[in-house]
Amino acid sequence: MKIRILLKSYLQMFFQDFLYLTMLFGMIVVGLTAESLFNISPVKKYSLLLMGAFFLALFSTMHLYYNDSRQNKYLKQKVASYWADTLSQFLVAIIVNLFSGILIFIFSLILNRDVMLDTVGILTLVAVGFLGSSIATLFKTQWGKHSSLGQVGILIFVYLALSGSVIGLLEPVDWIFPPLSKLIVTLQTSPEITELLPIAGQTFLYGLVLFTISSLIYKKK
Repeated sequence: MKIRILLKSYLQMFFQDFLYLTMLFGMIVVGLTAESLFNISPVKKYSLLLMGAFFLALFSTMHLYYNDSRQNKYLKQKVASYWADTLSQFLVAIIVNLFSGILIFIFSLILNRDVMLDTVGILTLVAVGFLGSSIATLFKTQWGKHSSLGQVGILIFVYLALSGSVIGLLEPVDWIFPPLSKLIVTLQTSPEITELLPIAGQTFLYGLVLFTISSLIYKKK
């Protein structure tokens, strides 16, 4: 019951001011027009969509926690369950990114008769989005007492996510960085979306670890 109340509240905040829907619509427009407008291949278009899904989830989840810090104070006092709140945030990240991944993939005209390709394509978008949501969750303190720490933390993680597999000096330790750049590099060297499945799994696990860490950090003793 507590989870349902909080989940409903979070979902309402996600959609209340149309920021998420506007960014999602922009992503779909890019997916529809990128090939003809910029004369790029479907693989490069999918790479752009991966980065777009990451930033879509990052910014929309940051905005969610901004609204949460201002609107949900009394609701959380009434519910009085930290773990119900944490699980609700996790479920919102899964639901919204699954919704985003499916819509972006379908309406970007990447959908194929190959079920494996379609499944991996959607799951990779979902995993990348979940990674963005997890980073925003880890540093949601930017809307609390440590705003500077949260902002700097997000900037650092975004930089590492984009450069971990691109900068040669970081290659030996790129496994400790968010795997977004690894997905992009792999897609450029082996232009088969199905090859991304192991890294998509790694990306989701990385996001899950960040979510777990954040749940422990923000738990009041």
